[in-house]
Amino acid sequence: MNSKEMIMAEDPRKPARASAREQARKIHAEQERKQRRTSVLLRVGVIIVAVAIVAGLVFWVVNRNGNGDDAAEAEGPAPAVANEQGGFTVTAEGELVGGADMGTVDAEDVSGEGDSDLPAGVVEREEGEKPHVVIYVDANCVHCASFEEENSDQLEQWVDEELITLEYRPVGFLDGNSGTNYSSRASNAFTCMAEESPENYLDYVGSVVANQPNGELSDDELAAWAQDNYDVDISECISDGTYRAFASYATAQAQAEGVSGTPTVYVDDVDWAESETPFQELAQSHIDEYEDEAS
Repeated sequence: MNSKEMIMAEDPRKPARASAREQARKIHAEQERKQRRTSVLLRVGVIIVAVAIVAGLVFWVVNRNGNGDDAAEAEGPAPAVANEQGGFTVTAEGELVGGADMGTVDAEDVSGEGDSDLPAGVVEREEGEKPHVVIYVDANCVHCASFEEENSDQLEQWVDEELITLEYRPVGFLDGNSGTNYSSRASNAFTCMAEESPENYLDYVGSVVANQPNGELSDDELAAWAQDNYDVDISECISDGTYRAFASYATAQAQAEGVSGTPTVYVDDVDWAESETPFQELAQSHIDEYEDEAS
């Protein structure tokens, strides 16, 4: 073979080399596509996480400012009309009596003061004294709502007729069931009403608690409930959470006294739940004894 023929001869390695280069090019292109796709997914993921964080912060701020779901301080002012158990006692004149004028309270400094079986202030009726009804109530408690629906009118009638004294001890046992600590927010609103318009306290508490099946009320709605139904402005007291620490104190005090659920109801020293007697029948029996003594 002469030199020309050698030059013109086909190199048998060329097809293999070309194929290898083409394969390498394809592999490189595929790697670039994967890298671009991974980069896009990472950027999208970062955006989604950022949006979720911002949305979460917005939700927290809105609820914190609008519904008061921020944790209450343990220490704060107590209403002058409340007793040391966090209760409010209603008399026939629509006034609240028996206030301990505690000044400030600390939810981290409570202790059970009653005997081994009964909370403080729950005692056997003395002869000649009106029956005393004590109700531990939680605004987010469905059974409390049922109790109010069934008994609130009768309770108000007995109070108006000066046949009983009636004490509510609002608690926040069910804050954990609410994203906005509704139980304690409502307790704060109840206390605001007690201070601002004690003559409307009984009806305000009963009606708000009875509303529970319709869902939680925002702070604005709790204020509007007072304004629309009783012409009482407690909006600033509610929005400021003036008595949120007191609500925490009343809850801690109830727990220290061995109360663990709501409604917990006593007629004098008798626990309604343990009596196995319909509430109105139980209370009426104590009223009858009182009236017999007075006759």
